[in-house]
Amino acid sequence: MRSVALVLCTLSTMLVFVAAAPSAQAAGPRHDAGERAVVRAINRARSHHGLRHLLAERRLARAADVHTRHMLAADVFAHGAFVQRVRRYVGYRRIGETIAMTNRCGARHVVRMWLDSPAHRAVLLSRGFRRVGIGRRVGRIGTGRACLVTADFGSSR
Repeated sequence: MRSVALVLCTLSTMLVFVAAAPSAQAAGPRHDAGERAVVRAINRARSHHGLRHLLAERRLARAADVHTRHMLAADVFAHGAFVQRVRRYVGYRRIGETIAMTNRCGARHVVRMWLDSPAHRAVLLSRGFRRVGIGRRVGRIGTGRACLVTADFGSSR
């Protein structure tokens, strides 16, 4: 079966004000094996371009996971108000997000999709980001099965 892939435009922004992350929301899910594989695939791509690795961050993972679950529950594929959503979990000055929807959930496949999109590639290969959190889930969007992946990026610089 041919892979059906859809990648939405990447949004990245620099914010001047730093909001404190609520401590009750600081704890979040640990990355599962598939999510760790996405982090490794992102870091392989970054290494290939002479960039430092991103560190996996639990609070960003929580933000990404909440969004991925929400997209499946609401039967929608969109960033929404990602700046406000991610700000509930972290107080980084700079944040970015990429999302992917595909029927192939492999980490390399998802990262390759992002790298093939100029806007997503710019986020993945940005020198400005230091941390990443991944939310990856399988469910139904519309009438079909889909693997949704959210990657939230952050840096205090």
